[in-house]
Parts: sequence; structure tokens; C-alpha cells
Amino acid sequence: MGQPLFEIRDLVRRHNVIVKSSNYALYGDISRRVMTLVASEVPDSAIYSIDEIFIDLDNMSINHDQWARDLKAKILRETGIPVGIGISTTKTLAKIANRLAKKSFKADGVLMLKDQKWIDLALERTEAGDVWGVGRKFAQKLASIGITTALQLRDIPDQAARQMMTVGGLKTVRELRGICCSDLDDSPAQRETVCVSRSFSKEIDDREMLKEALLSFAGRACAKLRRLELVACRLQLFILSNRFRSDRPQFSKGCELTLTPASNDTRQICKHVGENIGRIWQNGLQIKKAGILLLDLCRPEDAPRDLFSGSCRTENPLMQALDQLEVRFGKETVMTGRLARRSGPDWFMTTDNRSPNYTTRWQDIPTVR
Repeated sequence: MGQPLFEIRDLVRRHNVIVKSSNYALYGDISRRVMTLVASEVPDSAIYSIDEIFIDLDNMSINHDQWARDLKAKILRETGIPVGIGISTTKTLAKIANRLAKKSFKADGVLMLKDQKWIDLALERTEAGDVWGVGRKFAQKLASIGITTALQLRDIPDQAARQMMTVGGLKTVRELRGICCSDLDDSPAQRETVCVSRSFSKEIDDREMLKEALLSFAGRACAKLRRLELVACRLQLFILSNRFRSDRPQFSKGCELTLTPASNDTRQICKHVGENIGRIWQNGLQIKKAGILLLDLCRPEDAPRDLFSGSCRTENPLMQALDQLEVRFGKETVMTGRLARRSGPDWFMTTDNRSPNYTTRWQDIPTVR
């Protein structure tokens, strides 16, 4: 569980704790390098998250354990990132192997679970709540009937598993038994939403400042949409109070509207933001977080139409030029005329402790002496 830095500043100062702010540009680039390297070594792979990738070794006639150790060493040598590798017959068992590989000194970061006696031992040492797909609420349900380990979960009857954890839980139980219920799937489902939100460095009580933040978020959200080659049919704006200020009233306000026609044009979305900000603004509010959510995403050719708005148009030379400039010169190189031009917005989140972008910014490349 995370804790706000301001609540533990004395602890940080007393023990000289090193504090680092989030650096998503660096995380994303390092992730891309690791994933590209792994994918180049196998015939089939599927990225699951920023730090996880599944690979298929079935058609590779190799010593899997030695191959995994060689791959781990190569990733460390070429990217500087230590990784854990778990190998087994199903995704769920492979996740357990990976988790234990990182925890066990003897495993040295690589663990293969194929022999049934070692699988049983691994499941016995894994809590039910740590199994992929179980989660906190299901873990509490299982604990209420005495099931606390993955081994006990594996042996639960199918009907009980489905009643307690739905069809997804039943698949998890079967995967613990070595029955593959989840394909590699390297073509994930189409995105349904795009959200851009931020916690502000200080609470906002100015309408124009909130508007500036939301317009900036709108630009970033539309850029994401265009990269995905999708359009949005609905737009949602929201604001939140500071949940750590118990001395102030808490609030959560939002509004939603339909986009007709569906769009990924920054100008259109910014226009809707400006026209609807009054629906969430109220004098006297101290706003700590705000965001924009684009919903009901679809391909332009699948966007709903009515008798008056016509078809959805996405081939916009201006938006294409804007995206090309951002790729070449960085984010918000070109902005809508509604955004104030200044070096650092007052509302932007604090990143005083952020590490340099060693791999994505020329001036941050480390100097070797």
C-alpha cells in the first residue's frame, strides 16, 4: 500500500531515504527495449503489461532452463534490467513460477515448474490471494471456507470454484491443474476507453486554471486516440477533492456528453471541454485531481451516424501535422490557442525527484568519464 510522501517526510529525513518521482517516459522506453529483445528470441510472444510478457516455448527444441538463464543474462547485459523468468505448462503456473523465481535465492531468477512434485510444493508455498486472477475479495471468500493456499485452491471442486469466483475463477483453478484455459493471444481486444488525469501539485480553486489543465489533457487523450486509429463517441470530465485532507469536505463531480459525430480531433474535443466546464465547476472548491475520459471507442467506419451529423471524418492534415511535430520535437510542441504558453503550468504534478530520461532525451544522456 502506497503512502503520500508528505505524511512521512520526517521518516525520510531521519533515515536518508532516497525518493524518486514517477518517470513514465523512461519506464516505457526501457520496457520497449526489453520486450523487443525477448520477442526477437522466440517465435511467438504476447506483451501482458509494461513489465510482463508471455512467450511460447512449445515449438523450441532446447534446454528450456539453460535457454532462460542465457536470455536473462542477455537482457541484463544489453538493457541493465534484472528480470525473473518462470516456465510452466499454463500462464497461471508460469506466473507462480516467475514470482517464486524472484523470491528464491536458489532459483537465481529462473524457475521451471514442470515436474508435478515441484508444482505441488510451489502451490503449497503460494497464498491463494497471490494467484493471478484471484484478488483480495475472492481471497477473503476462499479464506472463509479454509482455503488459504494455491494448492488448496487447485483441489476445490469445479462447481464450488464457479459459484465463488465465476467462470474466470474456474479457469484459474483448471490452469493450476495444468489445463491450459488461456491462449497466448498476441492480438488484444480493442481499447474501450482512454483516460488522461493528474493529481495537481497544489489544490486548484481557479476556473481558468482548471480549464487549462483539462484542455491539456484533451490534447493528450486525442493524440492517443489517433495513434490507436480510433474515435470516441462519448466524453466525460471529472474533478476530485484531496482525500488526504480530512479537515475539508470531500467531493467528486463529473459530467458526460455524447460526441456527434464521433471524433479524435483535438479542436473538437477542446471545444466541448470549454463549453461544459461550467457543469463541474463550483466556486469555493479545492480541486486536487481532474481528468478527461474518452468512451465508447470504435473504428471510424464503425462510428454511429444520424441524419444530421454525417459520417465521421478522421483524415485531417492539420492533426496529422500536429502528431508528426510532437513525434519529432516532443509533447505539446504545438498546442491549441486556448492553452497558455509558459514554461511550467502551476497545476502540473510535482516531479522534483524524477530521475533523468537517460534513453529518450539528448541532454539527459549520462556522461562517462
